[in-house]
Amino acid sequence: MRAFKRRFVFAAGVVLLVLFWAIAVGPEPPARISISPEELVRAVTIQRDSLIDLCLIEHVDPNGRDAQGRTPLLIATSQQDWKTARRLVEAGAVVDLADKNRFTPLMAAAMHGNLEIFQLLLARSTNLHAEATCTDRRDLLGVALEGENPEIVKTVVERLPLMPQWKTSTRRALTAALQAGNKDQIRSLLRKHSTPPTPEGRNVPFLAYSLAGNNSSLFSTLLGCGADPNTVLPSRCDKDFLALLPSKSLRSYVEEDRNLTVVMLAAGLGQDDYLRALLDAGANRNRLTSRDKMSALDIAAETGHWRAAQVLLGGGPSPDRLRLEISLALQRVALVKDGVPVYRTQCSTGRPGYSTKRGEFVITNKERNHRSTIYHVDMPYFMRLSCLDFGMHAGYVPDHPASHGCIRLPEDAARRFFSELPVGTLVTVQ
Repeated sequence: MRAFKRRFVFAAGVVLLVLFWAIAVGPEPPARISISPEELVRAVTIQRDSLIDLCLIEHVDPNGRDAQGRTPLLIATSQQDWKTARRLVEAGAVVDLADKNRFTPLMAAAMHGNLEIFQLLLARSTNLHAEATCTDRRDLLGVALEGENPEIVKTVVERLPLMPQWKTSTRRALTAALQAGNKDQIRSLLRKHSTPPTPEGRNVPFLAYSLAGNNSSLFSTLLGCGADPNTVLPSRCDKDFLALLPSKSLRSYVEEDRNLTVVMLAAGLGQDDYLRALLDAGANRNRLTSRDKMSALDIAAETGHWRAAQVLLGGGPSPDRLRLEISLALQRVALVKDGVPVYRTQCSTGRPGYSTKRGEFVITNKERNHRSTIYHVDMPYFMRLSCLDFGMHAGYVPDHPASHGCIRLPEDAARRFFSELPVGTLVTVQ
């Protein structure tokens, strides 16, 4: 028994000695590898997949930067290394970090037109400012337009904040949308701005150019997509815009007065269909210019566009159905219905030095008991012509011109015309 115990103790000692020896001469456990974020930046830059794999396995911080301030994610998206970009996002890369030029990964994805990565980055963005610009003045929309992916452009436009002024990028986007007939995008861009859009390098709004150039397609598209029907012309208009205006009198209004609206412009151009469309869209027909206090009706009348005046008055009989013809040579007036003179009477027009204006006019207002503020005389049954300083009224009618410019009528004729001729009736003086 004692011999057995001695053998057991001896064997245990041998085992312990062997164990201590193995520990003493055996290899040390491997030390943990330390990799810096700069190594990940370098690996992504040179596109070394094995080193990228190692960095991500070791949970290296994915938000390191190179000398230009670029993160691995920005480098990957700039190089169109979409697989690495996705892995970096999954590893916790912050998508909103910009470089020293304020260029972001989202901009890089938009610039290269990769919708999938763009949407991935956008979903992870927590500090998006779609209107922010780089040091080279490019913004997210600008680079998206370069990338030519319509879905990315649409998404960026939707994310834009409300802006007081149009930027180069939003103006470019509108021009592209107009060329493509993309009404949804046109509508969205118009809603994002509180001022009307103008062509690049111009002061006059697109809507005014469409009127002056008689561009019905551009006009209809803009107005249909929400362009302001009360758009105001700038105080200084572009020379090429002024050259489109056919009337010297209209050009003088545009150049010399202030706060002319597109309604006034359409009236002065005699564009009746455009004028109706603007009024149907909610344009204010009673608005006045700042300096001369002219309305659209005043401008239509003074530029000789009686049809536009009728539109602004809310209607008037067709000349084929009802009109009045005044002959200065004969000193006669004819009431014409359905193309046939049904009543004739004598009149007295302006004497030498006070000649009655020739042309086509419309009755713009009627006043039963009018008194002249210039000559301080009564003018019964007064019918003003085209908002001007003359009209038709009852008065003394010799057999020759004797008035200060008005058309004097016998009282019974004046009473009849006052009763039968509605506002808007065409009166031709020749």
